[in-house]
Amino acid sequence: MKTLTKAPRTSNISWLFYKDYFKDDNGKHLFRSGRETEEIIANKTENILNQKLVKLSPLPLEQYLDLTTIYPGLLIGSGYQHEIGGVSGEFQLGFFFDYTTGMPVITGSSVKGVLRSAFEHHSYIQECLGRELDVEKLKIEIFEARKDKFFDAFIIKSDNINETFLDDDYITPHNDEFKDPIPLRFLKVSPNVTFRFYFDLTGGLIKKEEKLLLFDKILQDLGVGAKTNVGYGQLIGNNEKEIQKQLDKKAKEQDKQQKQKELENLSPVDRIFAENDNNVVKIIQMMQNGEIEDYDTVKKDLALKVKKELQKNPKYWDKAKQKALKRKEFIKSILT
Repeated sequence: MKTLTKAPRTSNISWLFYKDYFKDDNGKHLFRSGRETEEIIANKTENILNQKLVKLSPLPLEQYLDLTTIYPGLLIGSGYQHEIGGVSGEFQLGFFFDYTTGMPVITGSSVKGVLRSAFEHHSYIQECLGRELDVEKLKIEIFEARKDKFFDAFIIKSDNINETFLDDDYITPHNDEFKDPIPLRFLKVSPNVTFRFYFDLTGGLIKKEEKLLLFDKILQDLGVGAKTNVGYGQLIGNNEKEIQKQLDKKAKEQDKQQKQKELENLSPVDRIFAENDNNVVKIIQMMQNGEIEDYDTVKKDLALKVKKELQKNPKYWDKAKQKALKRKEFIKSILT
């Protein structure tokens, strides 16, 4: 049987799978089985399996998850019809491709559906978030208010040899206990293939970064596509550290802004103490080095507050020695 040793590239695998797959070399439809048909189908099947990844331009969205398939891979669109019937080696289950690019795609509606299903289990969502909150209200905010958007997920990378990303597999249904089962061949996305899941999220009951981490957790726990109950569609993530880093950065910025607001409401002297964590020794050094803004204006009030702080500890005032004594004399010189 003649086979392809190197499959030609195409811009649309969907066309190969659903249109060209059922035609002979002259473009005529294949209607029946036979040795010649099997040879044609075998060549077309190998052609599809050896297609190399066509990388698409990334969407201009900042919120996304990169999730990678693991063994046994990912099955999408299996409900679509795809077979001539009776041809050995043919793909007998359907597969879902993006109509325009011809590449495998996980639709945004499918992603949304998987995520929404998790919200039926309130304790699970609370566990993922690490706190209690109104899960039903959060579900309405995310899935019904239509502020959060879910986009199709496309392949961005394959770690397989020659960047192949499609593979075949078999299921063996036992429909009749008195007959030998006939294996059904189907197409799947290989393990080690990374999909980018795009979102456009808004803040609300939780931060948008928290939503992204929550979605990451759900997709890894539940999987996507068909036959997740037997291992297909399982994913591992690559974004958790980066998303958490963004959350930490945002939290620090918020803390900084809050602290700045609090400082603005303080007196000049109290602000100096707050900015320096009430470190009296450091404040005295700044006074001595002229590092305090508008020092002449606040000098005496600042020295008076420093004195009160030093007097709380006898070794810094009443029984001061050496360096402590020098600091005491410096403050006294300002107040006399």
